[in-house]
Amino acid sequence: MFMFRNCAVLLVIGSICCFIYGLFRLHVEVEPNACRMTYMFGEPMFAKVGVKDGDQYPNYGLYYYYEGLRQPLDPLRRRMTGAPVIFVPGNAGSYKQVRSLASVALRKAMSNDAGIHLDYYTIDYDEELSALYGGYLPRQRNYLKLCIRTILSIYEGRTEQPSIVLIGHSMGGKLAQSVLVDPAIGQHINTIISISTPLDQPVLNLDAQLEEFYDQTDAVLSKLRTATVPTMTTNVCDSLHQRPPSVQRMASKDSSARLDNVLLISTGGGNRDLLVRPGLTSSRFNDLHAMTSAIPKVSLSCDHLSAVWCLQFMQAINRFLFSVAYVRDDRSSIAFGTNKQRNLQSALSTFVKPRRRQQSTVRFGAAGNWHEERRLVINKFFTNGLKGTFFDLIGLQRQERYRKAAIEALNVDDEDWLFGCSAEDHNKTGQLYCEKATSLMHLVQWLPNEDRDPRSVALLDLHNLRKTYVHWTHLLVRLPPSAKRIGYNLDIYDPKERVTDIKMPRWYTMSKLPLINETLQGTLHHRLRISEMVDPYQSIRVIVEPLQCISPEYRVTARICVPWAAGYERYQTLKSFDQKPQLYVNVPTLVPRHYNTTLNPVTLDLYLDPTCRYRISYEYSYSSALSRLVLEFYGWLPAHLVCVLLIVLRKQVETFHDVGTFRSLRPYVGYLQYTSLYIVTACRLLKKLIISSRVFPEPEPLDYSINVSIVIHCAAIALSLLATLGTWLALTLYGNAFYRLALRITRLSQATSNVMISIMTHLPITYGILTIATAMGTCCGVGLLLAFVFYFLMLSNAYKDYLEDFLWQKAANLVRGKPSAVAGQEPSNGEHSTEEQNAERTALEQKDEQQRQEEDEEPEPCVGLQNFSFHVTLLLMLLMQLLLNAPSSLAWLRSRRHGIQLPDPSLYPSIVVLASLSLLLQLRAPQKCQGYWMLSMVFYVLAGVVLLYCQAAIYRLTYVIAGAFALLSAHQSLWILWRRVSQV
Repeated sequence: MFMFRNCAVLLVIGSICCFIYGLFRLHVEVEPNACRMTYMFGEPMFAKVGVKDGDQYPNYGLYYYYEGLRQPLDPLRRRMTGAPVIFVPGNAGSYKQVRSLASVALRKAMSNDAGIHLDYYTIDYDEELSALYGGYLPRQRNYLKLCIRTILSIYEGRTEQPSIVLIGHSMGGKLAQSVLVDPAIGQHINTIISISTPLDQPVLNLDAQLEEFYDQTDAVLSKLRTATVPTMTTNVCDSLHQRPPSVQRMASKDSSARLDNVLLISTGGGNRDLLVRPGLTSSRFNDLHAMTSAIPKVSLSCDHLSAVWCLQFMQAINRFLFSVAYVRDDRSSIAFGTNKQRNLQSALSTFVKPRRRQQSTVRFGAAGNWHEERRLVINKFFTNGLKGTFFDLIGLQRQERYRKAAIEALNVDDEDWLFGCSAEDHNKTGQLYCEKATSLMHLVQWLPNEDRDPRSVALLDLHNLRKTYVHWTHLLVRLPPSAKRIGYNLDIYDPKERVTDIKMPRWYTMSKLPLINETLQGTLHHRLRISEMVDPYQSIRVIVEPLQCISPEYRVTARICVPWAAGYERYQTLKSFDQKPQLYVNVPTLVPRHYNTTLNPVTLDLYLDPTCRYRISYEYSYSSALSRLVLEFYGWLPAHLVCVLLIVLRKQVETFHDVGTFRSLRPYVGYLQYTSLYIVTACRLLKKLIISSRVFPEPEPLDYSINVSIVIHCAAIALSLLATLGTWLALTLYGNAFYRLALRITRLSQATSNVMISIMTHLPITYGILTIATAMGTCCGVGLLLAFVFYFLMLSNAYKDYLEDFLWQKAANLVRGKPSAVAGQEPSNGEHSTEEQNAERTALEQKDEQQRQEEDEEPEPCVGLQNFSFHVTLLLMLLMQLLLNAPSSLAWLRSRRHGIQLPDPSLYPSIVVLASLSLLLQLRAPQKCQGYWMLSMVFYVLAGVVLLYCQAAIYRLTYVIAGAFALLSAHQSLWILWRRVSQV
């Protein structure tokens, strides 16, 4: 047991160190922001649009964006001819965030020969915190519907009813998706583009209304729209673009056909977005998902705020909108095309892979510079560019084992450069050439290379080409005239030599594992297939170390594809010797249940610089794993902290120290424990029993490794200890400072506050009446804050009085002990008479007899406010309840300006907490009584409920805390009542 206790202490210390290190890595070592700022070419102007029935939303507004015009513009009185787009801001978002999108669209319209232009509208939601408080969302959704109807009325004079595009950032994307619940509105929506939006589940589930909003939207869309979910055989890495859904579920064909015409596109920011992690940005109702690092001509990671002003990303979105817009036949206005399949192809071309004309035939003739190459490895470049077109023929007839070819072209831009053809000899010159050739550009993928030479790569199976196109004899590489450096690389190889299968290293694997000691010169492509990578916190660091390069700079591009997660492919680039030669591989979401990662592994394609030789190795990345663990699971910390406090409280209610002892002064009694770790492991088994029995509600579906729960729980244990020590220091050292701060906040005089504290100390039931009345009159957060302040001051005063009495008692004992010691030495000096000695001896005997009687009596236990460790834990639980209600309190403060009544989701649990706390103080709890073993068992059950049902649904913790307070007050009340009845 002693050894296990030491191991538990080391585990707790190691876990909190890992958590802090992961937090440091998460915020410090972030890739630089490569976004270019979007600048306006004219003064941004916003024309307010009157919304019908919008008076009930006095703090909201609808605006039309325009630039440079000095005269005010009213869209309701002016004939609007553009295609309408509505920007929906998100959590704490401003309506002015539309500037970058709209300004790029205005510039693009000026250079558009077809005359296509867009009308951008934006909504002002008063910068409400909709991600933290769910009471905002129904109001915002209803106002968005009113805005859509208003905009439809602006364009109602058209021959055809217009369709609208919604662009939502953050929670605005979820609001845009939620309007599809109303079929009358959904039929007018053409496309919804969500930017860094948590679509299927919130980032933090802080109140029941937020969860209800998500559940209602999900339930209705499940009936009205086709949903796609990955299966055990899903593998999106088999092709260069996203494949059709593998599983489709359609409840109603009529309504589903109508809502399926709406194109849903979602985008994620990538590693730089620390607010909405990538795994939350996709939805099972989407048609297309893309990460900004994989979008052509963007190829960078955006943080949560830069996603609305990043120039490269804004250009991509507007490029798509202009591609799906058209001028009506009467040239009167612009509209968005309603053919979803055509719009989807445009979206794929913009956000996934540029569209190429498949199987198009091109005629060349014998004119030009024609060459034939039969080598396996070719590096051909023209440093000073080309004056004329250059043709290279690559023979398809190879040895059977050389069936794969990787071809890379640099600086070719958007030209068609790869073809297949049947070569023939020229009659006069005998030169080999192709009269006509078939384009293979649909097999070419564009690789991000930052600001260096654009890279285009094709991976071809020569064996399949020969079987499919029997008459083909050669591949044709065409390099167009260019003033820049231009060329191509060819690598024909045996695929068995370029594919390496590895397993995800275990977390205890400390060593670096070699893959390839040295690659061959000219190697262009190598693929790693990683099995058993199932959790989003797992991470591998792949070290691609250049050993020898011809040029001082090199380029390595890595493409990461997760087979069960469509649209989550990412790119990473290495380009300089000054840069660390390492790449990180991880997955955005948990692997589906029963998914075979051996048959469908995560793939890492390395596109190497063929002028270099490399050493490739890999290892488990602890730094990346810890940072991802913090990012993915920091939301579990409140539940584990409450679990720890419940286990500590279970120990404290049955522990009573004697008055006047040093142990009674310790505030951390019960916190140095490891019992709560048993709860973590027991809940893993209990969860399976609950699911199989189907008697109790099904626990949260969090099928992650137990290592995650242990690290988070140990961090919660350390955090609880730090919180206790901090509270103790605040009680002893800074009680007066907090008292003065409370006076300044409440604007009470010192005399009034002293009277109130005295009344509440001697008659705590008034404490409960005051705080409950405040909570019902304002919001529960204000009542909890008032209760916390007074409880803290009462506990601080009681602790100071107890400490003062304790010190005086110890000083008095020292003083009383001195004469007796002296008296024991005086008889030996012979200075007193025999009578005096007898009197002193009699006095000493009486004193000894009194001390023996005092020792026979039972020492007085610490009850009431003297049991400081118990009340410090209650204070921390009250603080947790206050913090959990902070978002609703902020919403109440903001809504007061406009006289808006918002629901208070945790009012009743907070009233229970306040009433129970006042009752506990009135009864001078805790009292030394019977039945604590039953209360201890109930606290064990509550701790298990927290870990089974409250890790993701954080708002449920308010009910558990209220239940703990109610149980404590009920136990103390029943015991005192039974004792009084028994005395009668």
